[in-house]
Amino acid sequence: MAKAAAATARGSKRRAASDADATPSSGKKAKKNAKKSKSSAKKRSDGDAHGWRPLPVRLDFGSAFTRHLFVRVPSANAAEGATEGTALFVAAIPLGWTRAHLRELFEENFGAVEETSLVTLDAAPDVAGGLVRFASASGAKKALAASVRGGDALDPPASLAPTSIGLEKWVGHHRHARPGSEALGRRIDEWFEAFEAEEARKEAAAKAAGEGDDGWTVVEAKRGRRKTTDDEGTAVGGIRAATADARRTAGPTPRENFYRFQQREKRRGELFELKQKFEVDKERVAKLKASRKFRPL
Repeated sequence: MAKAAAATARGSKRRAASDADATPSSGKKAKKNAKKSKSSAKKRSDGDAHGWRPLPVRLDFGSAFTRHLFVRVPSANAAEGATEGTALFVAAIPLGWTRAHLRELFEENFGAVEETSLVTLDAAPDVAGGLVRFASASGAKKALAASVRGGDALDPPASLAPTSIGLEKWVGHHRHARPGSEALGRRIDEWFEAFEAEEARKEAAAKAAGEGDDGWTVVEAKRGRRKTTDDEGTAVGGIRAATADARRTAGPTPRENFYRFQQREKRRGELFELKQKFEVDKERVAKLKASRKFRPL
């Protein structure tokens, strides 16, 4: 029993010594692992700062689905504006977008843009990239800050808004032409206000002209007539040259049945003609009766 207890004591001492030897080595390993994790995290952060960042953009206006444009800061001397921090590389630009669409997207959301350009590779013609150069470095910083996966999606350029066609376009024109009773009432009120204001202006102008002419009425000749003016330049009458010549050569044309006695004589002559026709018809009827062969009585 004594021998067994001594052996057990010796084994426990050995395990304790081994544990004491192992403790410093495990601590060193933990420190090394922590240093490695910090360096990798730093590398990842540096890579995120100078790598591609996803910029979410909606597929369409009001759509819940998004696509991503990828942006990153160009390296020094890689592009104009890289050293000032105003330039950004843009990748995965949708097919059909132009430089104007790219400028419109970044300018409306992040600030003034000086220049945009597109680059298409022969190996992948459907995938386009480009360069956006802002007017100031703050615009590029805003674009990088918004380039977060899962962040707020941007609306596509307004110039890509869908245009209505077919029945939808016809309905839109119909609704625009018939805006409703309220809008129609406003239009009518505005027209009447403008009309009344114009009438009041004309009346005031006529009143002012009448007061300035000392009671004289100014008669203006129509276009095409020969004007006759007095010493002060006021038009007092006018007549066409052709009309004046015709009147001088032909003289005044007499008007028939202008006076009352002429009208009486005309009616008397018509009545006399009717009486004569009646007598002629009466004689003709008497001759027809006398020439009848059949005499019943």
